[in-house]
Amino acid sequence: MKKKTTIISGIAGAFILGLCIKFIVNSRDVPVIENVAVEENVVSDEANEWVGQETTESELPGEVQPKSEKSKGMESEEAQQELEGQDKIAIPEEIHFIKPVVQLDGEEGELMYNWYFKSIRVDDDTLLLVSDCYFPEEKLQQKIFFLAEAPYFILQEVFRQDSKTWDEESHPPYNLEDRMAFPHPVDGGYVYELDGVLYFLTKDFQEATLLYDLHQLMGDLYSFSIYTYRTCDITEDASRMLACTDEGLYEYDLERGNRKLLESAYFSPHEINEDDCLCGHNDFRFAGPVKVEYGPDEQSYAYLTGTEEADMGDITGVVLRSGEGETLYQKESDNVYDFKWVESEDAVYLTVFYTEKDEKGIVDAVWQMDRVDIDTGEVVTFEAPKEIYWGGTPCCVVGFLDEDTLLYMNFDKQDDDKGEEKNDKDIFEVYRLSSGERQDLDVVGDVDWKILILDEDGYRTTPVRYPK
Repeated sequence: MKKKTTIISGIAGAFILGLCIKFIVNSRDVPVIENVAVEENVVSDEANEWVGQETTESELPGEVQPKSEKSKGMESEEAQQELEGQDKIAIPEEIHFIKPVVQLDGEEGELMYNWYFKSIRVDDDTLLLVSDCYFPEEKLQQKIFFLAEAPYFILQEVFRQDSKTWDEESHPPYNLEDRMAFPHPVDGGYVYELDGVLYFLTKDFQEATLLYDLHQLMGDLYSFSIYTYRTCDITEDASRMLACTDEGLYEYDLERGNRKLLESAYFSPHEINEDDCLCGHNDFRFAGPVKVEYGPDEQSYAYLTGTEEADMGDITGVVLRSGEGETLYQKESDNVYDFKWVESEDAVYLTVFYTEKDEKGIVDAVWQMDRVDIDTGEVVTFEAPKEIYWGGTPCCVVGFLDEDTLLYMNFDKQDDDKGEEKNDKDIFEVYRLSSGERQDLDVVGDVDWKILILDEDGYRTTPVRYPK
């Protein structure tokens, strides 16, 4: 989007602030929320620039310049503005949201502590954010959908649905999605989970319909003993679903209600010896698929294997298979971090992130990425920037601008001798896989903007706005 269009959109957004749409699946009357900010946050530098332009001091009344001098002054000012426009640099920035106030029958709700964690990209200018909200007086929890549009990304409610009624006097909101933590974009709308049930929400947010009861479909396998995310994926036509279970990786035919075991897993009860601190916290032993995703062709699929401690980083390998079950790529290693899909005009790739230890096998010494062409099986290995390998969980926080270009956050760029905290925009960096070159992403003058979602292990997201 060009800068002029961005500013116009921002002005329009300011007029509609506070307006929202009221929708619900069941018969409850749900009032429109009041999107009042309760947290101060920086939404966009462009907003400040626009306000500054609007409040520029005008000529004092009664002071009239000679025509020639006024023309010269205007020409000089226009030239200066044109020069400033040419010199303006656009750089990536993390998208922040102002926390909204959500009400039900006059009662203010309690949004999830991680209310801003779950956002998905709708288009180059729009994000969809979802959070649960609890109303103590009503003893009710609701799932609420918000849209946020560039350039200011003010949250506007577009849909809400009752999720659970509590018997207790008070209960904090918590996640009610054990299988699908995030909505999945599908044909004509979005699929999301609520209390173990999958719903389809139309793209215009007018109606949500029940698709499948996962408890009924999966039975005891609905609960997955391994505490990881990205344990389920669904095709774009919402006809098939992959699911990691205690028995292994299943594919469910959602239209017929049957299933097929694709990959087996080992699961066995284990008695914890409380006197042995090395036993850990789990009362079982597991080895098998712990995270899974369909490929962009929705026939191939990739999954990470791990143990019962997979949520702490005990990943044991990664596998890519075709829709016919042929192994296209496999890597068995305790040093695998994550995988991601990349599409170009000519090919679709699976990218696998892992490390190699030093000579003693103790410290990570090399950070690498394999890029696998899922059609030809060709594997190309690149050195990757170590800043994308986040510790604690098996994930790499990075996005692809194309098959050769990474965009990520390098927090080392925040270091300041004065101990001053820098703006989030300063932390972004671009890395060229083919050359190993690092550089800042900055564009001078009018630019088009795009949105990129950085995924953190399927647990949370960081939305980023960057110049194209």
